Amino acid sequence: DLGDVMKVNPQWWNPILDKINSRATLDVTVRENLGAKFIIEALSIRNIPFAVYSMGAGVKRITTNIEVCPCCKQKLKEKP
Repeated sequence: DLGDVMKVNPQWWNPILDKINSRATLDVTVRENLGAKFIIEALSIRNIPFAVYSMGAGVKRITTNIEVCPCCKQKLKEKP
């Protein structure tokens, strides 16, 4: 919904969208669901793999580095 995107500050989402479009590694922590929805939708549309980690109290961490845990920095095990 374009109306929802317009509610997100372009000064916040323009640099994120630039990273997504250039396929640079993205590691963003958000507390607003609208911001998380924007990032997840942008990544999904471009078929970029990502992971969402719930940090508690409604805070989410979204990353395109799906091989390393963003919290402990250890390599994640591959799923069988």
